[in-house]
Amino acid sequence: MSNKMGMPKPMKSIDTTSAIKAACAIVAVGIVAGATLVVGMDHIMKRIFVGEDWPAEEWSNDDWAEEELEG
Repeated sequence: MSNKMGMPKPMKSIDTTSAIKAACAIVAVGIVAGATLVVGMDHIMKRIFVGEDWPAEEWSNDDWAEEELEG
């Protein structure tokens, strides 16, 4: 490739500032999407599970760990 005077054009290269800007934009979009997903799922789960009767069960009990696994 050459310009009107017959001299070759310099090759364009991606400079680091534009690469950093693109990386920051990608990270920002990921953070916004992740936060939206977390807030949305929290809202949905609260709407589904609030007011339901849960069994009065001790969840910290480790009795299941002592059972034999069928093999």
